[in-house]
Amino acid sequence: MQTERLPAEWFLKDIVPLYRGIILDIFGVLHDGVTVFEPVYETLSKLRAGGMRVCLLSNSPRRAAVVSERLSELGLGSDLYDGLISSGEMVHAALAGKIQIAGLPTGQRYLHAGPSDLAGLLDGLALKRVAAPAEADFILATGEIEPGTLSLEEAGKLGLPMVCANPDLEVIIAGQRIVCAGALAIRYEAIGGTVIRIGKPELPGYVAALRVLDLPASEVVAIGDSFATDIAGASGAGIASALALTGIHRDELLRDGLLDVERLATLCGEHRSVPGYILRQFSWT
Repeated sequence: MQTERLPAEWFLKDIVPLYRGIILDIFGVLHDGVTVFEPVYETLSKLRAGGMRVCLLSNSPRRAAVVSERLSELGLGSDLYDGLISSGEMVHAALAGKIQIAGLPTGQRYLHAGPSDLAGLLDGLALKRVAAPAEADFILATGEIEPGTLSLEEAGKLGLPMVCANPDLEVIIAGQRIVCAGALAIRYEAIGGTVIRIGKPELPGYVAALRVLDLPASEVVAIGDSFATDIAGASGAGIASALALTGIHRDELLRDGLLDVERLATLCGEHRSVPGYILRQFSWT
């Protein structure tokens, strides 16, 4: 990709007048999984004071209320945004029959694949969590498999579809890269398994976010830290996008404090998506 077609670095204060709403990623943009980035509270407060509509859109495999509660604990109350949509909430709603997702399995017995603290995502639904592939109708993937808990090969041979509740490949938590359910989904597909991804970059999350904002796509910008999910997803939804350099791509795009233009061009080509803007961080200036 020619470098003259690449986006330039912008300040948020110069982007905001061009739009009426923002679809905002959480991990890697607002916080690092443990600590809120320093400018975030002030920036969100300025946006809200100026009448900007904000919808948080996250690939967290948790219910939206749980994500919101965690944000409040970090000092980011619900008054700072109009709505919050998580991939976990969408999975719960889809399997409850409240929203339509193409290809969703119809069976009621599922095998959980992921950390044990995420096993309760579907609690409250008329579904049963089972312990063995032979007993299951589908797999619910929330993250990396804990050792000794599941054989992907056995599940694949049984033809179990996988519902991926977090299409992210990885996330950075306090500087440590953590493998997410999206990486598990790719491994499952590699052995012939069927995967239904719910969350970014798939379209339903963006449709839901636009509904929260009550705005057309042309009046909204999506801000995120990942080409694979945030930038590609916004592009597929016809929404302008801004890449924040505080998350997944920080170390590969910032070299000695300067933007690596050649690497940026490579990522744009690999993902066939070009962000409209580059932000050093989610800050006003």
